[in-house]
Amino acid sequence: MPDLITHSIAAYWLLRLPRFARFRVIFYLGTILPDILARPIHILWPQLSLYSVAIHTPVFMVVCALLAAEFFAPALRTTIRTFLLLGIGLHFFLDFFQIHLGDGYYWFFPFSWKSFEIGLFWPETSIRLLPLWLILIAGFELTLRLIKSR
Repeated sequence: MPDLITHSIAAYWLLRLPRFARFRVIFYLGTILPDILARPIHILWPQLSLYSVAIHTPVFMVVCALLAAEFFAPALRTTIRTFLLLGIGLHFFLDFFQIHLGDGYYWFFPFSWKSFEIGLFWPETSIRLLPLWLILIAGFELTLRLIKSR
């Protein structure tokens, strides 16, 4: 799933500050959660594609995040919900820029079956750009370490 690469890199870049270290993993989980839940169903059981389309929607993911937060201690639930929802929001923000052959994502499902996107890049583009992303991240990390060591 090349899309997971894009989502993971974007999440890493946004939340690498030390003050977010405690909940960084929850944010990362939120950024990949829509694909982790929807894609296996679509791949293993193509006849259930309508269900996988419904899973990869903001309404379903908000419900999923709210339910997932209930498994944590009461003192942490609000923070867990926030980081999960922010990660899911980043995921859908990035998906909004993709090009799709057929219908895209149904942003307002179950209230509407309209699909729209900006259409700037194909989902597979991240595979070709992976070496560039890795070089940029390595350069960024090295620069930060040099600045910290001075």
